[in-house]
Amino acid sequence: MPRPPIDLHQKVRDLLTHVGPPPQESDRPLDHFEHSANETLALIKYIDDHLPVGTMYPAVYERHMSHLRRMALGSLIQAFERFVKEIAIACVDSLVEFVNDDRFDEFKLTGGALAIQFALDKSIGKAMCESETWLSNKSINERFKKLLKSPFAEHGWENLFPLRNQPPQGERERASTLAILWQVRHNIAHNVGFLTGSDSGKLRLLLEGKGMVEAEKILRPTISDLRYVKRFLLDAATSTNSRVGNRLAALLSEIYADNATLFVPQEVADSASKRFGYPVTVAGVAGVV
Repeated sequence: MPRPPIDLHQKVRDLLTHVGPPPQESDRPLDHFEHSANETLALIKYIDDHLPVGTMYPAVYERHMSHLRRMALGSLIQAFERFVKEIAIACVDSLVEFVNDDRFDEFKLTGGALAIQFALDKSIGKAMCESETWLSNKSINERFKKLLKSPFAEHGWENLFPLRNQPPQGERERASTLAILWQVRHNIAHNVGFLTGSDSGKLRLLLEGKGMVEAEKILRPTISDLRYVKRFLLDAATSTNSRVGNRLAALLSEIYADNATLFVPQEVADSASKRFGYPVTVAGVAGVV
């Protein structure tokens, strides 16, 4: 008896209904990133702990685990991209009612995207930021410099992840390493870890003569590689969370000093503190987490 026909079009559409609730940490960008990073490494450990390694050929085991670690590496970097996006959303939502200038012009928002997002949860920040990609230091710098600029100064805020010879000098090495990870993420997403000539050439330039990257090879990260990437990204996220949170608080304080009728400092400080996960001070008032 022949098998009944399967509507593959519908089966693919059905996957969109297979969802679950977000983690409770999702309201705070830094906590959300740490939760995702921990889950990624826990996945590797769980599978490794429960595989009957003694019954497997070592080469076969390593081939499969290598593929899993590549996916985990991509997931870690994607979680950091989402973190950057979520702190941008927090900044937009905190500022949108109190400023009227060009600071939001870096975000390319269509009417359709605004209508859909606003109908869902009325967050201007999500409407502006969620459809954008946050996958290069240059684009991240441009958005945050303008988003967090003083309304009374000619120039923008500092670079989050400065390029070569850009200030702040103390953040250059972190930015340089992050640029490598953005390119690795591109390679995993678009070439499944196969290092093309283009990929290896770009990575060699990013290494600035401090290493070689062989072309026509498959990226095979070790579990130690994943642990180091997680530690680096968590350090970067923690630092970025503080830098952006403190700058947002200072900017809101400037706005309040110019016009004290715009908002109640305690309410705004509490809201920002809850999003960034630590007490920020607006107009001399410390927020409650």
